[in-house]
Amino acid sequence: MNQKTFKALEYDRVLEMLINFAHSEPAKKYFQNLIPSTDKDFIQKELDKVEECYIYILKYGTPPALEFSDISLVLKKAKAQAILTPHEILAVNRILKLSQEVRSYLANADGNYLKSSRERLFNLKELTARIDQTFLTPEEILDTASPRLKDIRDRIRRLEAKIRDELNRMIRDPKIQRFLQEPIITVRGDKLLLPVKAEHKDSIKGIIHDQSATGATLFVEPFVCVEISNQIRVARSEEKEEIEKLLQELSQLISDSYNEIKQNFESLSELDILFTKAQWAHQFRASKPILNTAGYINLKKARHPLIKKEKVVPIDVHLGKEFDVLVITGPNTGGKTVTLKTIGLFCLLAQSGVFIPADDRSEVCVFSKIFADIGDEQSIIQSLSTFSAHMKNIIEITQNADSSTLVLLDEIGSGTDPEEGAALAKAILKFLHNKGAKVVATTHYGELKTFAQQEERFENASCEFDINTLKPTYRLLIGIPGMSNALYISSNLGLNKEIIELAKGYMSKKTLELTDIINEMERKRRELEEALESANKLKSEAEELKKTLEEERRRFEAEKQKIKERASKEAREFVQKVEDEVEKLFKELKKIAESLKEKEMLKQLEEKKREYENLVKSIEQASRKEEKLQSKLPENLRLGQKVYVKSFDAEGFVESLPDSKGNLTVRIGIMKLSVNISDIFEIEEETATKNLVSSKKGVEINQKSIDMSIDVRGKTSNDAILEVDKYLDDAYTAGLKQVTIIHGKGTGVLRQTIRSFLRRHPHVKSFRDGTYGEGEQGVTVVELKD
Repeated sequence: MNQKTFKALEYDRVLEMLINFAHSEPAKKYFQNLIPSTDKDFIQKELDKVEECYIYILKYGTPPALEFSDISLVLKKAKAQAILTPHEILAVNRILKLSQEVRSYLANADGNYLKSSRERLFNLKELTARIDQTFLTPEEILDTASPRLKDIRDRIRRLEAKIRDELNRMIRDPKIQRFLQEPIITVRGDKLLLPVKAEHKDSIKGIIHDQSATGATLFVEPFVCVEISNQIRVARSEEKEEIEKLLQELSQLISDSYNEIKQNFESLSELDILFTKAQWAHQFRASKPILNTAGYINLKKARHPLIKKEKVVPIDVHLGKEFDVLVITGPNTGGKTVTLKTIGLFCLLAQSGVFIPADDRSEVCVFSKIFADIGDEQSIIQSLSTFSAHMKNIIEITQNADSSTLVLLDEIGSGTDPEEGAALAKAILKFLHNKGAKVVATTHYGELKTFAQQEERFENASCEFDINTLKPTYRLLIGIPGMSNALYISSNLGLNKEIIELAKGYMSKKTLELTDIINEMERKRRELEEALESANKLKSEAEELKKTLEEERRRFEAEKQKIKERASKEAREFVQKVEDEVEKLFKELKKIAESLKEKEMLKQLEEKKREYENLVKSIEQASRKEEKLQSKLPENLRLGQKVYVKSFDAEGFVESLPDSKGNLTVRIGIMKLSVNISDIFEIEEETATKNLVSSKKGVEINQKSIDMSIDVRGKTSNDAILEVDKYLDDAYTAGLKQVTIIHGKGTGVLRQTIRSFLRRHPHVKSFRDGTYGEGEQGVTVVELKD
């Protein structure tokens, strides 16, 4: 692969697009120098990273604009203990701030690459705060940079005000005003001066610093202000020394954090490169290609990215399985060259770790060499004809081609005598095939169509031409050779039929027969396409009908459920009515028995009442069980789904999906049980969190009562530890995975005490600082063991 190939396949133009998508200087430099790799494993890892970024963009939107400069030289200076300029310090600060933004953006990252990238970004907020406290702009250092700098600047401001007051007093004095061109204060450099008339230069004693272009006005600093100016000059010198001291201090802080800053810079650079590729893929609806090293290419609905979306025609093309050499024929401007460029460009993009604008499951080979001879390379300076220029390229190709080479030849053998050109083209294609190369060639030579039809591992293809509209459709048809259609086009345009017949007479019988065969193949292809279209239409109608029937079934089931619920409600109301009447009857009988003083009757009534209540209770329990058992078996179980476990007569949550034997894990309270899918039933999710009860095991856990965080701010270390210990026990028993301890920032003593306690706590798996938005160092996020 070389620059000639890159230019012929317009790879450099796609890189320009990627450069425009990139934000940072390092990413732009990367794309300027991006050369396709030939290492399949490396390419696969790069594509996997891009895919992870692509999916993250779809879920959480685009990342922060990673606009930053290349600070490689700045870091080298810092490491060498050199003093950095304000511009360089602020460039480092930009990296530090972006690192914090990206850490927040990647808060939900769970993929291997993005998760590790987030962990590699150091949060040096103390250094960032110190730099922000020092600079407003590269040219302006804040008074807050240091107490001494503020004192010096306050002194300068007081001295400058003193000079201004003195000059204002002078210009208001009528005696002095007559010596001035105007009663104003002028500025020359950093001096406040009076505009004195030249003829009165001796009337106002002072130092002349400048004069007007005409010489009529002198700009004078009165002696009364000179001493104050000298004090200001001394203060300015002190200010400069203090600023240099601040720059040295910041440079040292950056030097001390060299490794962290360097890692942040490199991580952000790589992220910008990968997110640029991902955003480009999103813009062009590109997909991750499947890679192989077997010489196989299979592009599905491939769209050249340099053709406008509304004009590009997707093509399907494959090479390397049934055949190794593809000969494309057809009329001019029919899309042959675009097909060549699309194949080559997509291989280059894939080998550069860039998604290709084609449908999913498209496949490309990782070639060690890609050669392209495309376009008219006639050179007047080198006195090379078109044929000679092409032949020079082909000589280089034939000398270097091997079994891991892709060769793309446009109009092979053109630019010379047709008979000799066709013979030479056949020989070149045969030679390249014998060397094991994969070849795609375009041609107008009819002999090559027959040649491709006869040779093993060769195949014809054509760019479709609509003879009714006399326009190309740009569709690639593999297995069918193309026709130039010159006679047919001429006839439709109105050329005399006698001329057409004469032209046919001059054509060889073999050519006419080939034309008839191709036309017949084209007719059958169109019939097959129409049949396929009809079949697809019927399939769509069948799917639509199936969808309608499925909706009707769901509607029927819903109506059935409503009727069932209504009947159940009516039954409950009836039972309640009967219960009320029975209760009333018992009370009346009890009164009668009491009035008659029949103790035995009272005793019998109480027994009958208890029997009745037990009967009602057993009916209700049986009804509830029946309702649960009538719940349909879950069809598509998902993690965390609420289910009823029949054998345990309890509700739980799915912890793992069924294996090949239908066994899965269900959590009931704090217990994890292995059950079979036939033993569980789907139940409705309830909005409020309920107690998970296992009646057989006697376990009852109220998760709702356990907060996700505990606040111990303001408490003593001992009290805080006691509360945290109890809280962790409760959270662990409730099955919580993660909790937050709010201790505040303060002096950091409480935070350190709690963390020392967490290191030896039996329920704690790990802990960390809160992220941006979680409370940062004011909280500790604890992950609990299972």
